[in-house]
Amino acid sequence: MLNPILVRSLKNCDTGEKVDAVFEKYRMSNYGDRIKYLGHCQGNPQIFYAGGVKDGEEELRSRYLTVRSMFVTGSWR
Repeated sequence: MLNPILVRSLKNCDTGEKVDAVFEKYRMSNYGDRIKYLGHCQGNPQIFYAGGVKDGEEELRSRYLTVRSMFVTGSWR
């Protein structure tokens, strides 16, 4: 179950730095969990990533930055 206070806090963010600050405040460092929260705030859109499918922290961070950018700019709407 997602933390409703964290979800509300994220919905007030308008920059990537503010999004990161909210996650840090709630001690959430896992990029997979961050992606889930941002997806929830966006109404859980289907997201497709270009390029090859790679495993690892670097790839997960890249995906997180992509989703965070879509969230902040509202391009998912």
